[in-house]
Amino acid sequence: MSIRINLGSGHWKFDGWVNVDLDRDSKPEVCADLSGNLPFANGVAELMHTEDFIDQLELDQARVFLRECHRILQPRGVLRVLTPDLGELARLYLHDQARLKFLWNEHVGVPLQTGTAGEIFNTGMRFAGHTFLYDEETLKHLAAECGFDARRTAYQQSDVEALRGLDLRSPDDAVSMYFDLYKLGDE
Repeated sequence: MSIRINLGSGHWKFDGWVNVDLDRDSKPEVCADLSGNLPFANGVAELMHTEDFIDQLELDQARVFLRECHRILQPRGVLRVLTPDLGELARLYLHDQARLKFLWNEHVGVPLQTGTAGEIFNTGMRFAGHTFLYDEETLKHLAAECGFDARRTAYQQSDVEALRGLDLRSPDDAVSMYFDLYKLGDE
């Protein structure tokens, strides 16, 4: 039997998916620490999804997480990964500070002392549990190490119909990257 798993679901659950989170108050179907071994058998998931979680792990922990996802996915399974985009954050800081300030003030809203782009950049790097922010090259490299073909997609878009329309954070209100990671091997 094939399942779909939403990792780090928090209070935003997907109907028909196994929603997994460490926070019992969010009432996940499975309560688990995603930084270690995941409580699923090999090859049981057709699809997996995680949004704004991988950035909360140290790089070595993220490697373990992706290897666990690879183990759990069926052959040709797909993991949807959304994470803050370090490259876009840096681009906004260097070339469009007005947009950076707008996004912060309108969609993050955490009070700042100076309100400068420099403060936003620094605070944004540590905000909401961020531990390691990825650029496209780093995420693709890590994914390849863990047995995935990482394909950058767009907001709400995927070649896999069931992965379309799941994204919470849009380019209008966040600085995110959207990837579908296709499991390689076990063909």
